[in-house]
Amino acid sequence: MLSLDGVPTSSLFQVCNTPHSGRAAFATRSIPANTVIFRSDDLTLSVLLREYRREVCAQCFMYEHGRDLKIRDQAVGFAFCSEQCQVKWQADTGDVGIQAWTAVEKLVKLRSKEDSEMVDADLPRPSRKDITNAWNSVEAQANLIRIARQEFRVRVHLNGAAEVHTNGDVQVTKQHRKALQKALLNLINPDIMSFCVSGLLWIFNKPEERERVIRLAADPTPYHSVDDLRFFTTSYLHLLAIMPLPLLSLVTTENIFTLSSRDSHNSFGIRSLEDEGSEFFGYGCWPAASYFNHSCSPNVEKLRVGRTWEFRAGKDIEEGEEVCITYLSGEERKLSRGKRMGTLRKNWGFECQCERCEVVL
Repeated sequence: MLSLDGVPTSSLFQVCNTPHSGRAAFATRSIPANTVIFRSDDLTLSVLLREYRREVCAQCFMYEHGRDLKIRDQAVGFAFCSEQCQVKWQADTGDVGIQAWTAVEKLVKLRSKEDSEMVDADLPRPSRKDITNAWNSVEAQANLIRIARQEFRVRVHLNGAAEVHTNGDVQVTKQHRKALQKALLNLINPDIMSFCVSGLLWIFNKPEERERVIRLAADPTPYHSVDDLRFFTTSYLHLLAIMPLPLLSLVTTENIFTLSSRDSHNSFGIRSLEDEGSEFFGYGCWPAASYFNHSCSPNVEKLRVGRTWEFRAGKDIEEGEEVCITYLSGEERKLSRGKRMGTLRKNWGFECQCERCEVVL
């Protein structure tokens, strides 16, 4: 169950504020091992890395281990394990969403393949000032593109009858059209663009749930490197140039930065299920699942069942005990204390203080 603002509620645990780790879940009674304590199906946005698109179902995330799925929708660039999954994805995405993914796929196919791999962790992260300056630097071009796109709105409305088009008191000029064309020539990172489109479609399709993401802990510096930040700003311009007009008002720096800052420390990896998650083929944000804190010695195990996360007590949990999962993959759990803490610091931005990490071996 979820409260109106998306906080998980249960007869087994309660989410409370803590002085040391923000919000956390605590058992409200003794919980026997193997008890299912929560299921989170509130996926807001998700990214399937482009290199895995042919072998991972876009709806249920079933993985074919290197084999292409039989059902492929070339227009939107996704594959599906069954017609049922394809129909469900289409219904959830909606007509406007299908138009958006089709526009993105068309643009990506027209361009040479760009490097979308994760940036080396040793590179410096952009500061708050760097981030503000980067977003401000593209806003003038963004405003010109918006005006150019409004011209298209008028042209469609008039069915081609008018020769001169204006947006309010501003006449659309060659400058506006050049700004749009320039945006389309920017380098493309397909995975970052997919992140933005997925999040914007969620806002469009479920505006009443937006507060669930806003309430999550924010990372003020969510970009891994200057290149990562640059791909976000250029993706912003790309989307202004190609998104269906019903989405245009949602393509803002505020929305994209909000999605980035909330996803940064709250996303869950989408991994293979049969081999302790050795294959990482994407990630997503399930806001309700984000209320469980990390421990390197967790008392709750998590399992992805399609698009839903299931949380089950890994051992007996006493009343009042914090309910914790691990943010580490199967292989990462086996790392030394120092390497575990380094991984958590790099990926999640905190110093682990769980019982296992307090013991210096």
